[in-house]
Amino acid sequence: MNTKHSLTALTAFEAAQPYLFWLLVLFPEMNLDEGGRFLDAIPWVSVCWVVATVIVGGVYVWLSRGGEFRTLARNAMIIKLVHIPYYLLVFALAVVSIMLSLKIPFITLTVWAFCFVADATLIVTSGLYELAAVIAGVRCKRMTGGQGVVFAIAGFLFCVDVVIAVVTYVKSREVVTVGLRPGSWPSEPVVRRC
Repeated sequence: MNTKHSLTALTAFEAAQPYLFWLLVLFPEMNLDEGGRFLDAIPWVSVCWVVATVIVGGVYVWLSRGGEFRTLARNAMIIKLVHIPYYLLVFALAVVSIMLSLKIPFITLTVWAFCFVADATLIVTSGLYELAAVIAGVRCKRMTGGQGVVFAIAGFLFCVDVVIAVVTYVKSREVVTVGLRPGSWPSEPVVRRC
């Protein structure tokens, strides 16, 4: 499998991972044995999932070193946009937990802690994909170093990350003219692709 296919596979995993995680946790009866041991393992499964997704994000950053800026920016934008329904689901779950907290003690704290860990993991791992795009943008001279730092930090901030991902993608689509070819007409600029 070449690097381009690996990046595509890792992007698809990152886009789907919050939904897969919730299916794994919300429907544990699929994996229960007769003693109900999976339910006891949910915290460990969660920790392993967090570690695995951070490792996958790190592998993506490492593999994207030679990647094309436009492709990496598109991947980051797709991931951020696909995660919006997940964040709405988590928000709805938090609202329901507040309403149920009057009837079932400690549910709000438990649900909020779980949602916080899931959200924090997701923002960090999707931020790694944005970081890879920003590094490629700075490397290609489509972003200055200062812009790169601001975009990289903003890629890890809730809600701002989606806007930054879209702006990064728009920047990746800009045509950059370097200068004129020797002996060419002034209307034929040299276009730099990266």
